[in-house]
Amino acid sequence: MFQILSTYFKIIQYQICYYFLGIFAVLDDLKNRDKNKFEIIKKRGKVAVITGGARGIGLEVVKKLVQCEMHIVIGCRNVKKGQKIIQQHISSDASIEIYELDLKSFTSVKSFAQQVLSNHNQIHILVNNAGVMFVPYEKCEDGYEAHWTINYLSHFLLTELLLPALKMSGSTNEHARIINVSSCAHEASPLINFGTISNSQGYITNAAYAKSKLAQLMSTKYYNKTLANTNVQVLAVHPGVVNTELFNGTLLKMIMPWILNYICKTPEEGSRSVAYACISPKLEGCGGYYANCQSAKYLPYADDKEAQKQLYDTSMVMIKNFLKVNE
Repeated sequence: MFQILSTYFKIIQYQICYYFLGIFAVLDDLKNRDKNKFEIIKKRGKVAVITGGARGIGLEVVKKLVQCEMHIVIGCRNVKKGQKIIQQHISSDASIEIYELDLKSFTSVKSFAQQVLSNHNQIHILVNNAGVMFVPYEKCEDGYEAHWTINYLSHFLLTELLLPALKMSGSTNEHARIINVSSCAHEASPLINFGTISNSQGYITNAAYAKSKLAQLMSTKYYNKTLANTNVQVLAVHPGVVNTELFNGTLLKMIMPWILNYICKTPEEGSRSVAYACISPKLEGCGGYYANCQSAKYLPYADDKEAQKQLYDTSMVMIKNFLKVNE
């Protein structure tokens, strides 16, 4: 009984925290609306890989990278559906490939990476974009909770598999870039307890989402340090409070769906900071966390060096059986 009451109390705490974070994030988006813009730069011949590029923010990022004349590789769960959407929204002369990618499965992540590397010996941009938000408890194929697996760990695995190609593709004057699409929701997360990541007891979907987004940010900062002597830079982005499919099933969507059109960014507006992180020369050689096309504040805990190292080491153990691309 005590455990149930404690869980309900925590759920209420998270709901309150999210409402306040949401209010401040919406106000920040409104305040910085005129700064949420960037310049399209031609990057013909460059290769960008993006997860979840056939819907929402990802699709809008793809549209902008197409304007840059890049070759784009999209990973999505349903290739036929993805191809249909791309055909409907993007010019037929765009250079795009779509491969199957199910982020619930490390086997699928590895297969996707193998396909990408078999066709491209250079990768200039990796956008870890796909994600889920506030989904019910689910343990994925490899034994880890869904938010942790889809939002963070599978992207961590994909990054490790594509990192050698990224290192070879960057130059002193133009670094290869890894973009992790995070969220201001990371500020709702307490310290990460690595021993309870996939526990179902006392599961709180809001907490799981926040934890996965904090992990993305911490991983970004750790990679940026360890890759400092390479030609690869890593950036995290909060796209803003965006009205996408991620809100499906949330309390706000069920009670007041109309309000999202008034308080949220459109997917196009949300994609601007992500595309800015991908191509802006102003960020050449930089790392960090960005929102509305400018540096943004984040939870100080994300800078904890010991916690970053523990996250990296723990993540490597979790994916260790899938790290060799050709096996």
